Amino acid sequence: MEALIDALLNGLVQGLIYVAIAVGLTIVFGTLRLVNFAHGAFYAVGAYTGLVVAEHYGFVTGLIAAPIAVALFAIVLDRVVLRYFYDKTPTAQILVTFGIALVVEETLRLIFGGTTQQYPTPAFLQGAVQLGPIAYPAYRLLFAVGVLILIGLVWLFLIRTDYGLIVRAGTRDRIMVQLLGGNIRQASTIVFALGAAVAGLVGAAASPIYSIDPGTGFEFLVPSFVVVVVGGLGSFWGAVLGGLLIGELYSITTLVYAPAANVIIYVCMALVLLFRPQGLLGESEVIRQS
Repeated sequence: MEALIDALLNGLVQGLIYVAIAVGLTIVFGTLRLVNFAHGAFYAVGAYTGLVVAEHYGFVTGLIAAPIAVALFAIVLDRVVLRYFYDKTPTAQILVTFGIALVVEETLRLIFGGTTQQYPTPAFLQGAVQLGPIAYPAYRLLFAVGVLILIGLVWLFLIRTDYGLIVRAGTRDRIMVQLLGGNIRQASTIVFALGAAVAGLVGAAASPIYSIDPGTGFEFLVPSFVVVVVGGLGSFWGAVLGGLLIGELYSITTLVYAPAANVIIYVCMALVLLFRPQGLLGESEVIRQS
C-alpha cells in the first residue's frame, strides 16, 4: 500500500509536467494548426536558465528568470521562423520545428556539456510531509500544487481575456475569426509565448526533482505528444486529463513491471486512436468545421 501511494503521487507530479507542456502544444495546434516539435526545447531552456540564475542569485530568482527568458526566445522564434510555416504542410512544420529542437539541444550541449545536472532542493523547501503511512518530499507536493495553480491561471487567461476568446474561437473555426476581424496571428503569438513560458517555468521548477541534460526536452516532448493525442488535439481539458492519465499509468506500470512502462503509454495512445480518433475530450473535424 505504501508503494502504491508513493507511485500515485509520483505519477501526479510527472503527469503535471506532461500537462504543462501539452497545454502549450494543444493550444498552438488548435489555433494555428502548427505541429511544434520544438516545444520540448522550451522546457530544457527554462531548466538550464533556472539552473544558471539559481546558482548565482537564488532559486526563486531562477524561477522568475526562466519563463521570461523562454517567452522572449519563443517570440523571436515565432517572428523570425515559425510565422512562415503556419500555412505550410504538417510535414514541413515537423521538419522545421524538429530542426530547431536539434539546434537548441546541440547549443545547450556546446555550452553546458553533455553531463547530467541537477539543482539541489533549496534548504527552506527540504523535508517531508506525512501522508498516511508514507513521508513524501515536501517540495514535490509544493511543485504539484504550483503547477495546478499555473494551469488554472492559464485557463483564466483563456476565458477572461480578449486574446483568450480569440484563441478559443480560433480553435473551433480560425477562418471565421479572421473574417470577423479577429487578429488571430497577434493573439497566437502571445499564446505561443505563454505556452513556452509555462514550459520554461515548469522546467526550472522541476530541476530539483528531475535531472537535466541537453536531451531533456525530447524526453518530455514525446510523452507530451502522446498526452495531446490521448486528450484530444486542441482541447485544453483534454491535455489536462491526458497528462494525468499518462503520468499515473507510467508510474503504476513502473511499480508493477518497470520494463513495460515506456510501452504502456503508446499502447494507451493506440487504443484511443482506434476507438476514439479525436481523443478523449477532442472534437472531430466534422464538428469543428460545421
